[in-house]
Amino acid sequence: MTKAVIYLRSATANQEQTDRQEASCRSYLRERGLRASRTFRDDGHPGPALAQLLDAAANGEVTDVAIAGLDRLGRRFTENLDNVTALELAGVTIHTAAGIIAGPISDSCVRSMLYKIALAEAELVTDDDTRTPRRA
Repeated sequence: MTKAVIYLRSATANQEQTDRQEASCRSYLRERGLRASRTFRDDGHPGPALAQLLDAAANGEVTDVAIAGLDRLGRRFTENLDNVTALELAGVTIHTAAGIIAGPISDSCVRSMLYKIALAEAELVTDDDTRTPRRA
């Protein structure tokens, strides 16, 4: 039985942005004969709603998650990789409004790309909160 959910996040806590994300995700799911039973929504950084989604996935309460874009799962590639991995380990198919990204990730090219970007990002150190990258 499919247990689809939607995860929304606006980095700026913009209600209009999350409303557009939700409409896009619902349309995507509807076109595929799926219906979301729950919506998780975070404003700003990925937070409590993402944690609830990951817990629900780990407990087998979710089989599919629809997101507007892969960047919704984390502000940094390292976060994206960790969250995609957690969903993959739980057997969750990740959908974006543009199409299926992972499900679970079996395409080594996608995993390799996320891993390499996460490694490159981890090498960058930021000065205070200015987000000015410099090599470590």
